[in-house]
Amino acid sequence: MASQFDKSFSDVYKAVYENSKQHIGVFSGEMAEIKKSLSEGLGHPNFTDMKYGEIIPGSIIVFFMDIRGFTKISIALDNEELIRILQATTIASIYSVRKFGGYIIEYTGDGIMAYFGDGIKTNSRDAFNSLRAATYLMEGIKNNVNSYLSRNGDETIRVGMGLEYGNTLWTQIGTPDACQPKPVSEVTFIAGKNSSHANPWEVIIGKNIAEWVPEGFKDTYEPYEFQKDNEKYSYKRFLFKWQEFSKQFNANQQQTEYTFLKKNLPALGTTIMSNTGTVINTSNTATKGPRPLKDQPFF
Repeated sequence: MASQFDKSFSDVYKAVYENSKQHIGVFSGEMAEIKKSLSEGLGHPNFTDMKYGEIIPGSIIVFFMDIRGFTKISIALDNEELIRILQATTIASIYSVRKFGGYIIEYTGDGIMAYFGDGIKTNSRDAFNSLRAATYLMEGIKNNVNSYLSRNGDETIRVGMGLEYGNTLWTQIGTPDACQPKPVSEVTFIAGKNSSHANPWEVIIGKNIAEWVPEGFKDTYEPYEFQKDNEKYSYKRFLFKWQEFSKQFNANQQQTEYTFLKKNLPALGTTIMSNTGTVINTSNTATKGPRPLKDQPFF
């Protein structure tokens, strides 16, 4: 029996692909169910007007999705089929992220990068919606996108996902005439690394959002570790049990929401700015320097 996640995605996906011109109408209709972003284009709308050189403290949930083994797929298949695979997956990703209030930030070549939250203060509802989006998209790709690709004689795919929540500093990266607003912190890079390390159909979450996820919906996963100057760094990670989340949500939506939303996201401290915009104190535990010489790289 199809789950509520699967049935909803299947109905929408069928409508979208029967007539590609229906995309906007179908999306807008579905987006009336819960609080959704209704964003246009790429990027977070709250930071598109940032001045070059400006720095704004905030927090965010970062989400990545990657197609597993896509480099091999790109070598084995012709470009026309690659386009069909990427387009089918990307359309599903856009819809899934926006449906649950997220913002598509980038197309990463073989996946997507997205944010959840207003970028300044992230709450437990934002986190819950990011997990709903991950589950919804995972089931949608596995059950519906792959069925669509198979019916058209195209290669089916497998995906992995990564998420993390935490503090960040927003700024415009680039030059004044070629820049993009970015949240700069370990959160972005950990979420991306989680996604690239995930096996097919796995969702790896970082320690900050995992601290908030209730027991029974997460399993331990190997930490991300490295060594610098004889000091070992270790970042805890977990597997999000999205199948169990889907099962519990479909059985009792109200109880599942209560189980997650009764607890606030962990407080991670604040970033303090001077009147000139200079960072004078942060809760980051990383240490500065000594800066490596060119012949002495970080790793």
